[in-house]
Amino acid sequence: MNTSVDRYLRKPIVIGNIEVGREPNSLALAVQSSVACVCNTEDSTLSLIDTIALRVSAVIRLPIQPLGVVIDPSGTRAYVSGMGKPLVVVVDIATHNIIGEIAASEGYALALNAKGDRVYINDNRQVCVIDPLAGKQLGCFDTGSLTSAAVLSRDGRLFFCDYLHHELKVMDTASGEVATALSLPEPFEELALDPTGDFGYVPYRTPAGVVAKIDLSSYDVVDLLPVPALPHGFTLSPDGRLACCCSAAERSVSFIDTGTWQVVSRFKAGQYLQSPVFSADGRRVYLCDSSGNAVWVIALG
Repeated sequence: MNTSVDRYLRKPIVIGNIEVGREPNSLALAVQSSVACVCNTEDSTLSLIDTIALRVSAVIRLPIQPLGVVIDPSGTRAYVSGMGKPLVVVVDIATHNIIGEIAASEGYALALNAKGDRVYINDNRQVCVIDPLAGKQLGCFDTGSLTSAAVLSRDGRLFFCDYLHHELKVMDTASGEVATALSLPEPFEELALDPTGDFGYVPYRTPAGVVAKIDLSSYDVVDLLPVPALPHGFTLSPDGRLACCCSAAERSVSFIDTGTWQVVSRFKAGQYLQSPVFSADGRRVYLCDSSGNAVWVIALG
């Protein structure tokens, strides 16, 4: 095994299988308060998991079917969007209370800027921008139909994916201008940024098992990297040395050394694992089991 990932992986160990609500599909970690916020779509609830005790500490009923959640930089508030009503729901993590509802749009993906004063909501046809501190919507920008993801770079570019046209699009968050960054030969629904923000990784939603590595300064594809078939939930560790990738075809999760692009571990667990999130220290991965109504917690060494 390459020494760059020796500290991560001897063998992944399941340290938690936590029952949550029905159809958990995404989660976010509040590092400061040791809490994971989990969207349970069918239940219209948000489960709060104590990441030290590895148990559900609270369940909050929502006025929407949640699909996306982000947590503010202080770790005290969660912003939740979803289906059913054009709202962003504001949750106080410490008190487990809903403290606000901001009129916006239905939302399938969310991004929050580093200052915590802008939330970007992709509802599959437009991106809406809200000021969560003022509790108001600032504007909406057309993106075309069937767009997915909302990935914000450190330099203020918001990326999203046009599934129908196989295009990676980018919005300048200062001006609101939307442009096509590049077109790709296969459909895709997500983008992951490396920690430097210099490169993006796009898993093609095909049985071929390919991730396109993109130079985000030139928007050139610099490599086509092998992964298991029908990849999804591709993400990178905080130091960028390890990638995690789920496979819809295999119902597996792979960990990949990004220096050598070798699979250093692959395992199967649950019924349908998705939406992996690394802990801030890179030693754990949290995954939603959308069919098994659980969150799996994997220790990496």
